Amino acid sequence: MTSQPVLSHKISLLRTVELLCYQVSHYLLRSEKEAAAASKEALTALFSDPRFLEASDEERCSIARKTAISAALQRASLSCAHAKKKELTSHVQGNM
Repeated sequence: MTSQPVLSHKISLLRTVELLCYQVSHYLLRSEKEAAAASKEALTALFSDPRFLEASDEERCSIARKTAISAALQRASLSCAHAKKKELTSHVQGNM
């Protein structure tokens, strides 16, 4: 395969799990904006994952689901850390 057919194949495989990634992310994050960002991160990770490209349809969905969960949890963790830091900063500034 030349590079263009490989790229087209990867994109078509990603399209089959795009909605799944968004749904999983949205379920966990309860935010359209955060879910869109998390699903984009998941799809980007899947693009580079050789296991995803070589897997059966069922395995591909499982890999996509796990990747979306991981991306969503990572975003949630960063969001919590950012909120906590903001809270602590405002608390410290309020006591000075």
